[in-house]
Amino acid sequence: MRITGDFVVWFLRFLQGFVRVRLSGKTPEKILNAASESRIYLWDSRITPEGIESFVSVKDFKALRSVLQGSGAKIHILKKCGMPFKIYKNRKRAGIAAGLAIFLIFLKFMSGFIWIIEVTGNTATSTDEIISAAEKIGIHEGLRRSDTDPKARREKLLLQINTLAWASLNVEGCRLTVNVSEIKNSPSQKDSASNLKAAADGIITKIDVNSGDCLVKTGDTVKKGDILVSGITERDGGTEFVRSSGSITAVTGRSVTVSGKYRQTEMVKTGEKRKKTVLELFGAKIPLYLGKETRKYDFELNSYILSVFGQKMPIKAHTKTFYYLEEHDVNYSEEALCEKLQKEIDGILKKEKVENYTIENREIEAIPDGISLTLFVTAEENIALPEPIIVAQSAPR
Repeated sequence: MRITGDFVVWFLRFLQGFVRVRLSGKTPEKILNAASESRIYLWDSRITPEGIESFVSVKDFKALRSVLQGSGAKIHILKKCGMPFKIYKNRKRAGIAAGLAIFLIFLKFMSGFIWIIEVTGNTATSTDEIISAAEKIGIHEGLRRSDTDPKARREKLLLQINTLAWASLNVEGCRLTVNVSEIKNSPSQKDSASNLKAAADGIITKIDVNSGDCLVKTGDTVKKGDILVSGITERDGGTEFVRSSGSITAVTGRSVTVSGKYRQTEMVKTGEKRKKTVLELFGAKIPLYLGKETRKYDFELNSYILSVFGQKMPIKAHTKTFYYLEEHDVNYSEEALCEKLQKEIDGILKKEKVENYTIENREIEAIPDGISLTLFVTAEENIALPEPIIVAQSAPR
């Protein structure tokens, strides 16, 4: 939500207090003219059969009554709005007033500390690494704003992380932003030199090399570990070391075997679930629940920072959704078990980053109380794997 000018105006009126009134008389227009001449501001005015209804501030309401004296017009209060009326209504409830006062004092006190730390400008260096380094030099949630010392701490941060070329610390309210710029790596040729080797056996179908000396051609059969592109090239001026880059696409083949039994005990979701929330307030975690989970479950964790009017607050909410499980004995037919094992193989190939594969052969073998499924698959994939070149240093004479 974004703070708008209309909201600011309404909030100021709420603090001062305002009322909705009905002005009745023979000539409503004269009432409005008289209020305008006396610089009494009325808003959201509308004419009704009973007269004119309008909003007016508490301060102008008193002046309006004086203006209307002797004019024959009458004024009726329809509704009272704003903080003064709220306080007056609860004037006998000292606890509410005291609590409000304590709360405002607490907010004022806590506004003197840093409660949110953000990192911008990083790409190669992780945010967690920068925040961890910042904590080592004293930049953390709960730090007093007066103790931030941005200039001195930015120098210490640069000494902590050698991948940063520049850093700045900006404090805005309770938020501290760490802006960084990273060093563009420019290692020596020998240190950055690399080959591209085959990650799997295959027949090469496509070559797209950007740098390095390509040692293979389309149609070649290669084995896992073979050098495809060399980072050591010979030029007129001698030997040159380069970082090989590019892709070598090949048709690869592999077999995957999994097995399973017809009768299995599996954990099945009961359909029952429960959510538990923990509030992280000013660094302290407050569980909004009682007791521990004794049943078996899967869970899903979601965390978010609370915000008001688009501004992040130093309050985090961690919601954990528990999906309860029960043990069930499941009996599979051969067809159903094959389908289950097929999904397991799909998961294995996905982890190996093998996509769009073709099943060339499928073998099912009987095992005690179950079956074994073997798939022979082929796929087109990039088999170029970078491998650093270790250049031996000659011994001094």
